[in-house]
Amino acid sequence: MRQIKTVSVIGAGVIGAGWSTLLALKGYENWFYTEKKETLDKGLAKIKGYLNVLYEYKLIDKEPDYYMQRIHPTTKLDEAISNTDFVLEAIVEEYGAKKALFKQLDEKLDKDVILASSTSGLLMTEIQKAMTKYPERGIIAHPWNPPHLLPLVEIVPGEKTSQDTIYATKDFMENKLERVVVVLKKEISGFIGNRLAFALFREAVYLVDEGIATVEDIDKVMTAAIGLRWAFMGPFLTYHLGGGEGGLEYFFSRGFGYGANEWMHTLAKYDKFPYTGVVKSVQQMKEYEFVKSKTFQELSRWRDEKLISLIKLLRGKI
Repeated sequence: MRQIKTVSVIGAGVIGAGWSTLLALKGYENWFYTEKKETLDKGLAKIKGYLNVLYEYKLIDKEPDYYMQRIHPTTKLDEAISNTDFVLEAIVEEYGAKKALFKQLDEKLDKDVILASSTSGLLMTEIQKAMTKYPERGIIAHPWNPPHLLPLVEIVPGEKTSQDTIYATKDFMENKLERVVVVLKKEISGFIGNRLAFALFREAVYLVDEGIATVEDIDKVMTAAIGLRWAFMGPFLTYHLGGGEGGLEYFFSRGFGYGANEWMHTLAKYDKFPYTGVVKSVQQMKEYEFVKSKTFQELSRWRDEKLISLIKLLRGKI
């Protein structure tokens, strides 16, 4: 695979803007593309906002304009992929749109240019069906929002993805962009993170739907207990410690895990969010005291500031 110097970011939403920000911070020239000028301008505004927060928190030593010089916005796809060494796709989460784009990219670009999708749960094996020339260079590199702050990237190869593509993508993400990388051993919809997150979210919507708790109270439970532990421990280490001296083995055999068998059957089992649960959740979100007095931009900045403080505490850098 070729040396990566220039990257094309296809899509100017929150994920694309985060990727472009990260690339600029790590010294990479990158094209920032979407077909509509209005969407492109909004994406650039997001990037400037991200950089301003980082500068204010002294996480970057140069002013935002210095990093903006590495970002080249365009509404022309051919310009966005000219002389590119790596493509990061971050468009709408829909097979039709992604397959159409990957078909174009596969036809236009040299075979050693990796085509990576940022999809949150779609499968590369399906997307590769549209790649008739070099499907082996298609791969998923799923970041977490916002990509320039949260370090995790899930790499998910498709059936035709080559080992060279896996290795080169992992090397780029891990050693050049300094991400925490997980490579899935088997392809599965939703990957690891979103499957875990949605299992919890499904139960949260169920509790709201059944009138057991409000949206705000569920968030309190997460932030005042579960989330505090999960900031530095995963579920296995958490419950290993929950088993006391006997560890995870005792937890499952005689500890809380054993006792959970008595009530675990009452957990939500639906495979689609119920209409009533969706309506109640959306309505309660509108009444959420902390949220209703703030704009999306204010909430986004608040989130980023909290993440920066937490990351600095746990890791010392972004």
